[in-house]
Amino acid sequence: MSQFREDALLTPRDLEAVDKKIYEPKKEELKARTIFNVKTDVPAGAETYSYDVMTRSGAAKILAPGATDIPLVDADLTRHTAHIYSIAAAFNLSVQEIRNAQMARRPVEVTKADTARKAIAEKENKLVWMGDKDHNILGVVNAVGIQVLAVPNNAGGTSTKWKDKTGVEIVEDIKKAKNLVNKLPGHIADTLLVSADQFEHLEKVYNQHTMQTCLQYIQSQNWFKRIDYTSDIVGQGTAGADCFLAFDSSPDVVEMLVSMDITRHPHEYKFPNYKIPLEERCGGAIVRYPMAIVRGEGI
Repeated sequence: MSQFREDALLTPRDLEAVDKKIYEPKKEELKARTIFNVKTDVPAGAETYSYDVMTRSGAAKILAPGATDIPLVDADLTRHTAHIYSIAAAFNLSVQEIRNAQMARRPVEVTKADTARKAIAEKENKLVWMGDKDHNILGVVNAVGIQVLAVPNNAGGTSTKWKDKTGVEIVEDIKKAKNLVNKLPGHIADTLLVSADQFEHLEKVYNQHTMQTCLQYIQSQNWFKRIDYTSDIVGQGTAGADCFLAFDSSPDVVEMLVSMDITRHPHEYKFPNYKIPLEERCGGAIVRYPMAIVRGEGI
């Protein structure tokens, strides 16, 4: 009777190598996490999370002696419920891959783990920025109540697109969006986000006298704490128009909800593969004060 061979079993060293890839994501993969506060105090078992959305700024008033008509700021709050979903991906390791690794006295190759982690990070970013139409989830770029700025035509009146505008006109578009946030009491637009293609237009010369680019000029004015780009807002304006975002990134405006960070579940074996599943529980963007987010579109 043949003996069962153990030279194709996943070892603790193999799983340690897998975990190292899974739990050490590259910073550029987690764009939304580098900008927003991550809310993690919701239990992993929760299916929903309810929160208040400020529909307009609450106002206080000076009371006359004996007056009782104190304004209620909660009259400006609307209760919203976000659904929390599992983002999952898996990868296979074949028994032959494991044999090869053991023959070479090294951990199993973990490129597949890297790919699975990236797939989850990509979906997380999309969920936060643009939501998911199939599950009726809205993201930062299309949340109900955000301000929408249709950028004006260029000086020739022929186009609103940045590729057809001068550096001065591009900066003016951004300035208008910034000011829409800054005029709200207690809020400052600290973040400018554009798509990768539109980010290139920020390299246009802003001023022939100084030869600064648009980006250099904006940075010199200290308008924003961060200026970044992502492919997840491409075509997210009205009727598929390209857009940019200027917003206050503080937690009282917007957070991202992750009730369970990426987790490796126990592997499953079905000859000739070990299947290793990964899961994250994510509620996308929690937008509490949408007015402090401006989407400039038509660029």
